[in-house]
Amino acid sequence: MGQRLNIEIWNNGQVLANAYYHWSGYTSSSIALTRKVIDNIDNTNCDDDRLKAVWLLQNTGAGLNEDERKSIFAKGFTNLTPCYGRDEGLIAITDNSIQETRTWEEARVTIYLDERRIDFNVGYREKRWDYDRECDELDTPKFEALPIVEWNLNDIKFADFHLFEQLLTEMIENKQYDFRLKTEPWTVFSMIE
Repeated sequence: MGQRLNIEIWNNGQVLANAYYHWSGYTSSSIALTRKVIDNIDNTNCDDDRLKAVWLLQNTGAGLNEDERKSIFAKGFTNLTPCYGRDEGLIAITDNSIQETRTWEEARVTIYLDERRIDFNVGYREKRWDYDRECDELDTPKFEALPIVEWNLNDIKFADFHLFEQLLTEMIENKQYDFRLKTEPWTVFSMIE
């Protein structure tokens, strides 16, 4: 079973396209694919938002299956990358296919073009402390020793993504997969590697 990732691209309050990656829901893989998308945002000249989203997802290696290709060809767009399989990424542009991708996901990266921000929901959040009571099974010294990361994972600006990427890459290299979030101090966030 793969760690299944969904990357969604939004603009002006609506989802334009998403892509399913069967083996890329790991933190490091998700970071690399997100980097490929945001590095090309300003290099894609296109008046049609949906087509721009498809091109951005194609930069990750993803492609359109036959039904999705027919749908976008019907809008007059051609010369788009075919799908080579779920490992490389399956791009969805129709409402039904976008919903289907969401049913498969175990991790999601949402990229908001208009807000120039990323919601990086790749990993597990586990509440370890309740403000009202202590939990008997909590290992307090181990919990308190976890590093506190100052990022809001739901609001990573494009301009700051390289700093976020660098931090998580260093943590992964040091085999430090768990941390607390400054925005959620009583929650342990665990990366998937």
